[in-house]
Amino acid sequence: MSVSILIVHTNSLSAAQFSGMIKEIGLQASIADNYDSASRTIHTNRPDLILLDGAMVLMDPTICRKLRRCSLEKYLPIILMIPEETEGLERYLCGSDADDYFCLPYTPTELEARLMFRLSAAQRIIPRTIPQIDISFLSSLSGLVFSDQTSSEILQQVVNSVSQVINVQRCSVALTPREKGVICVMASSDDPSVNGLWIDLGRYPEIQDTIATGRSLLIDDIYCHPMMEPVRDHLKGVPFNSIMVLPMIDRHRIIGVFILRSSRPISRFSEEEIAFCQLVANVATCVLRLAEVRAADEEFRHRGIDPDNVVVKSTNEQSSLLDMAAHDLRVLVSVIDGYCTLFSEAADGSLLPEQSQIIDGLMAGNRRLVDMANDLLDFSQLNSGSFELRMMEQDLSQIIASVCNELSALLQRRNITLQTGCLDKDVPVVCDEQSIRRVFYNIVNNAMKFTPEGGSIKLDLDQIDGEVRVSIEDSGPGIEPGKISQLFNEYTMVSPNDPRAGNGLGLSICKKIVEAHHGRIWAESCLGQGSRFTFCLPQ
Repeated sequence: MSVSILIVHTNSLSAAQFSGMIKEIGLQASIADNYDSASRTIHTNRPDLILLDGAMVLMDPTICRKLRRCSLEKYLPIILMIPEETEGLERYLCGSDADDYFCLPYTPTELEARLMFRLSAAQRIIPRTIPQIDISFLSSLSGLVFSDQTSSEILQQVVNSVSQVINVQRCSVALTPREKGVICVMASSDDPSVNGLWIDLGRYPEIQDTIATGRSLLIDDIYCHPMMEPVRDHLKGVPFNSIMVLPMIDRHRIIGVFILRSSRPISRFSEEEIAFCQLVANVATCVLRLAEVRAADEEFRHRGIDPDNVVVKSTNEQSSLLDMAAHDLRVLVSVIDGYCTLFSEAADGSLLPEQSQIIDGLMAGNRRLVDMANDLLDFSQLNSGSFELRMMEQDLSQIIASVCNELSALLQRRNITLQTGCLDKDVPVVCDEQSIRRVFYNIVNNAMKFTPEGGSIKLDLDQIDGEVRVSIEDSGPGIEPGKISQLFNEYTMVSPNDPRAGNGLGLSICKKIVEAHHGRIWAESCLGQGSRFTFCLPQ
């Protein structure tokens, strides 16, 4: 099979000259004068290599990555053609993500040697099928979580293993303390000696952004991304060109970050790699939280109490045991959820409808278990008095809108309409954002469980007599009058035998959180006409 070269050049005369040289050395050549034309050629008749006009990189520094994305089955090498006697060569090369370059003029012999070298190198790049690696990796990882090693030792093994599964220069985990502006390195794959080192976040805007927003961040090219502009001088000579930062979130609180830095011909992380790393970050989060529980358990045993054999009467001791059980449950559920997600993605539409239904059911069940584990954790902390509120002035309408956005997919799947017309105004309130998110999520989640398909949920947000009042009204079956007064008691379920019922802790937790804010919460309902739950916070 003959080798095909695609020449992408804005100058038709120069492109024709290169085409003649390529044919002279016995290779096929095709020509494109812009990105759209090149994209169509790659889709219809994929070349083995691209010769790209360097001037096009100056107009669009991301063009190399765009061209490679047009070819998904294997790696597509790109060589830049730099104009003769060019000054400021770094303008063409910095961030271009090309494999090679040459400055004109060039003889056919020199061109042939350069092309053959790059084609040979490209054949040695074998794509890795990440989903097949993930399952075995997560199996060993789930065993690590419950080993007798310290959290630092476990995390070091995690980052070392990830760096072997994915081609990265460095994989690290850092812990976010309560003090702002610093972060502690817990584990690093390329240099374990930095473990325990406190670093100033001023030189790491990518980590700062993830901590501030709670969102994952992907930087394809550190030399072109505007976020990295303030620290551009510090990036000279670093052995990587792209970064992925994933938040490690425990009950809506960021407790750490999972960071990968890559140096490779294609700087962009693939979707499979991102999904894989997010699963690992979730389990690493459980490692950090489990470390806290183990520390509490050591203190527990130091006082001469064995939680496995002694009947514990103290509320704090009960909470410690409950905390441990909830963490263990959440780790196992996270791993199972990861298996289901990976299996579903690896199948890529090849599953029968019945099989897809089974996977969807497993994932839905796992989400219920995650909710239960979170309820148990919150319940134990609220009862032991260790639940901390971080009170700040917030816009309540933005908090509620964010939760509504998270629930939109579930609402759409059940064909339930959520009326949110009241969120078009600022509603300032002093509160702990994550706790109030939890209250609103619990109430809306309950409303979704009991609202029939095709029904509606109405949200009201008002400011009345120095209070902010939030009401969620569903179109479900309603609640018997005699049971309304018991709704906010612990382990109370209106219909215990109803498969939609939870663990009886959700509304109790809501009540404790709202009262900790010096607010009020209540329910109103009529059989056959739905229910309305309302909570108020002082403004």
